[in-house]
Order: sequence, then C-alpha cells, then structure tokens
Amino acid sequence: MAQREFTHPELGEEIRSISGYYAPREEQVLPYHGREVLVVLGFACVDSSCCGSGSWSYVQVPGFLVKRGAGQPAVSVVEPIEDKALRDGLLKQLTEMYPGARVEMW
Repeated sequence: MAQREFTHPELGEEIRSISGYYAPREEQVLPYHGREVLVVLGFACVDSSCCGSGSWSYVQVPGFLVKRGAGQPAVSVVEPIEDKALRDGLLKQLTEMYPGARVEMW
C-alpha cells in the first residue's frame, strides 16, 4: 500500500477561499480493525459565492496512521484505506458517530 505524508492543519484556524472558508476543529485517532485511523473534524461554509450559500460539518479521513509526526506543523505518514469493505465499514461507523457530517476518505 502506498504511504503518503499528511500535514496536520492548525485547529481552529479558518482557511478562506474565494467563496467561503473551512475550519478544522478537532483531530482524533480512532481504533479500527487493529489499526489507528486519523480523523479530522471540521466545519465548512460557502458565504460569498454568486450561486448561493450553505454550511456543513465534515469528517476527513487521510487514512491509517503509520507514523505520527512532530513539530509545527506536524507531518505524519498515513496509508490510504483502499479496501472497499474496510472503507464501507468505516463510513458507516463515522456516519453513526457524526450524523449529518460529510465524510471524505482520501
């Protein structure tokens, strides 16, 4: 499985774009099938778009945590979750834990 680096976001900081912003709020490491999954919880808002507005909570899943990074900003090594059954099971678990949030697995 291909591993990749993940730069941890600064929690609580709004990242602006032309049409709105997103803000990572919390980071968690969840046990899943004998491994640890890195999860980032946040909030996104489209507030300056010509086409409308909206907001939502999100759950980002960079993958299985292989090596936790240190420093500022921290850079960890993650392994994307490629197995469909594992992805489906994790999606179900996260949807139950965070109803209404959009779940994105990398």
